[in-house]
Amino acid sequence: MEKSSYLTLLKKFEHSDDWGFGDAFELLCFHTHVLANAFDSGRAGFEKIDTALRDVWTTIEDSISDGEIRIKSGKLIDLSAGPVLTENSNIVVIDKEGFLSFYRKNKEKIAQYLSCAGLKIYQEEFLDRLAKKEPLKKPNPITDRTKRDRLREDYISAIAKKLKTKPNLQFPDFKDDYGFKKLLRGSGLPEDQQPKDSTLRRWIREVRKKVKVKAGKPVK
Repeated sequence: MEKSSYLTLLKKFEHSDDWGFGDAFELLCFHTHVLANAFDSGRAGFEKIDTALRDVWTTIEDSISDGEIRIKSGKLIDLSAGPVLTENSNIVVIDKEGFLSFYRKNKEKIAQYLSCAGLKIYQEEFLDRLAKKEPLKKPNPITDRTKRDRLREDYISAIAKKLKTKPNLQFPDFKDDYGFKKLLRGSGLPEDQQPKDSTLRRWIREVRKKVKVKAGKPVK
């Protein structure tokens, strides 16, 4: 798309109260362009890009499920195929203000997901202006200790929710779960600072004791 045409489209977005899910997603990551070039990066590179895009996609879906972003038309299930396989993601229309509120709250997390694949927020300046949010600043970075503490809190909370509905889940079930992998990727911790398996096992034991759920036999 030519630059002048895209600027016209941005003006249209700015004055509209409703955004197509696909359009909103595209403002965060120019996925149609990214995916078109992802195959050139080889299988490992493509999988990394695909994972980053799915992380952003599902983060928006989660905010819709939580009621932070309101659906104006369409159904959330229409997006279940993800960014690669969904034919028309604009079939779901969301409210702009809800999305901008989501953006203000989750900008750093989104930037972290994209950075795992060497990507950046596509229309960051445009979204920052509409959301009246200051651009991400490099000075005074959050320490790894703070990131780790936040990760521990989020991971333990997620474990508790899982165990209440599926008490027989074992460590491999948590380790291989997409949602838990997403928490680790979104933590912002470098790979050498990610919690080891022994730490994750300890967190699971702590939660089992707290919610009084005993470990059952592995689910076959």
